Amino acid sequence: MYDAVVIGGGPAGVTAAIFSHRRNLKTLMLIDPTSLSQTEEAIIIDDWPSIPSISGIELMKKMRDQAKGMGIEVKNDKAAGIEKKNGSFTVKTEKGSYEAKTIIMATGARHRKAMVPGESDFAGKGVSYCASCDAPLFRGKKVLVIGGGDTAVTAAILLQQVGADTTIVHRRDELRAVEALRGQIKKSGVKFEWDTVLKEIKGDKMVTSAVLQNVKTQEKKEVNVDGIFVAIGTIPTAELAKLVGVGSNERGFIKVDREMKTNVEGFFAAGDCTDGPSKKIATAVGDGAIAAESAYNLIKSRE
Repeated sequence: MYDAVVIGGGPAGVTAAIFSHRRNLKTLMLIDPTSLSQTEEAIIIDDWPSIPSISGIELMKKMRDQAKGMGIEVKNDKAAGIEKKNGSFTVKTEKGSYEAKTIIMATGARHRKAMVPGESDFAGKGVSYCASCDAPLFRGKKVLVIGGGDTAVTAAILLQQVGADTTIVHRRDELRAVEALRGQIKKSGVKFEWDTVLKEIKGDKMVTSAVLQNVKTQEKKEVNVDGIFVAIGTIPTAELAKLVGVGSNERGFIKVDREMKTNVEGFFAAGDCTDGPSKKIATAVGDGAIAAESAYNLIKSRE
């Protein structure tokens, strides 16, 4: 019986495991070996305090190495199911099952893909899902931002600010972003391809062009670009939480309070799988720390 099973090995999950361990709770961290976290997908991270610049893969390795070095039990094993019975949980995985007094779900979210030919081939090679991570790499280069919501507009403004020649590609004839962002982008110099969708990404070792199609005329054209930022939202990786009745919002993100508690006692959530307002590494780390403290407080209150 573990005091806490942390599901997820991104920034929120690692932090939750570290804080849980520091509270002398018997802790297990489960990392899905079949998928990368959003942090690992980032080419460059330059907003993490004390480290001017680091790749996402390197940062996650440092975090996980620290957890392992502290003696935290870490298993590369994908959680496949969760059951709750008599106040405790059973986490079923591809390799076995684990009993836990509390669960901390930190499974993150995955970027919504454009689902076009070439996208997966050039991920990290000109195709990016994180403007705040990768924008500086495209200074002086020509880029497309796919999408018309807050995320896309924010990404386009940032890219233009760092010196990229930026064009938004949006399937409608007006943006869906909030009014404040619409006002900002009008003054930014960002260009637009209205009523247009991305159909294909081409390149050699890196992205060199994109095929666009007008949804009204059906006309296609190929444009030379150095980068493509897909900014059409994220999908929470929170399906397992539903198995024990954990509540979520209309977009599927887990509802939590300020203590990272869900509506199911003993089940906590942290990071990008939650309905928190910010999807940043720094806030995910904070969520993980709070979730671990809340799990500790619950266990001690039961004792």
